[in-house]
Order: sequence, then structure tokens, then C-alpha cells
Amino acid sequence: MSKQLYLVAKFDLDDADNFAPIFAKHAKDSRAKVGCLFFYLIRDREDPSKFATMECWEDYSYFERHVADDEHEAFFKQIKPLFRKPPEVMEADLLMGME
Repeated sequence: MSKQLYLVAKFDLDDADNFAPIFAKHAKDSRAKVGCLFFYLIRDREDPSKFATMECWEDYSYFERHVADDEHEAFFKQIKPLFRKPPEVMEADLLMGME
């Protein structure tokens, strides 16, 4: 049985107000993809230039399809110029939920 993939990515951005609607569309498109269990975008309360995503995929193969498709490629081209530094990405396994 394949293991679910959890991802957390942190973004430090220029022009953060323009980033939010671009990423909101990407999050909605991502949630509609087969294998996506959840996809959240959050924004730092103290520093609005900092965002993070929290996402979960049924397994790594679904995530690989997600980042290889045309939607993701177009999205990344749009946001890459806004990065102050490369995103920090953590691939993770769930240790405990909300029991």
C-alpha cells in the first residue's frame, strides 16, 4: 500500500498582494486534481509577504503528476518572479492526526 504524501512549502514573496489571488486559483485547481486530499494556502499574520501551503496527496505518484502538468507549469512561471528566495519545501509523513 502506498503512503500518503504531506507537503509544507513556505514562500517569502515580493508583491504579495498579487500573489494571493494567483495562488488561490492554483489551490482550487489543485484540489480538483485526482489524488489531492487537501490543499491549503495560509498567510502569516505578522508578515503578509510570507505564505505557506499545506497539501496532501494520496501518494507520491499523484503529486508527481500534479507538478508535471500544464496547469502547475503555467502557475509556477507566474509566481517564480515574485520569490525573494527559493521556497522551502518539506515532504513529510503524518505521525498523528486530530484524534
